[in-house]
Amino acid sequence: DPQNIARLRRDMEEMNRLIGEFLALSRGLEKEAEQEIDLNQLLQELADHARNEGAEVEWQAQAPCQRPAGPMALKRILGNLIGNAVRYGAGKPITLICECPPQASVIRVLDRGPGIPPEQLESVFRPFYRLESSRSVTTGGSGLGLAIARQLAEANGWKIELLAREGGGTEARLTLPFAAKDG
Repeated sequence: DPQNIARLRRDMEEMNRLIGEFLALSRGLEKEAEQEIDLNQLLQELADHARNEGAEVEWQAQAPCQRPAGPMALKRILGNLIGNAVRYGAGKPITLICECPPQASVIRVLDRGPGIPPEQLESVFRPFYRLESSRSVTTGGSGLGLAIARQLAEANGWKIELLAREGGGTEARLTLPFAAKDG
């Protein structure tokens, strides 16, 4: 039956995607070698990519913000946070902010979607946990994106958190503290 074959193919593709994401989660335990990263340049690339995909992104680079970081981990985390803001932002513009005070770099991804219920702000970081319970990848995903993002952040000594925004929506905040210098 062609319909059963098509459904089987979709199920196999979904299983392959889940396996790939689960492997990415397990690799998140390893700390990546640091390189000097221009956070403004990285955010510009990610904003441009989201715009090319049809999203409205408000981003304007501020003062230079260079810092040592694992480039792939940082790009994966920020890509996930921006992707979530686009996916769940109710079609409204998302805003990217990069602050670079001496003690830590802080990157904020802001959306004006329905937000996350306060009692679930931490639960969404658990593997396979989804606010939206359908199996649809376009609306629900696999429930691994934020788990992977947190795993990568913790492996690199960074902090990732989700906060409710006044007026509605969510703020995803990534804090990259500068390591204390010896001597």
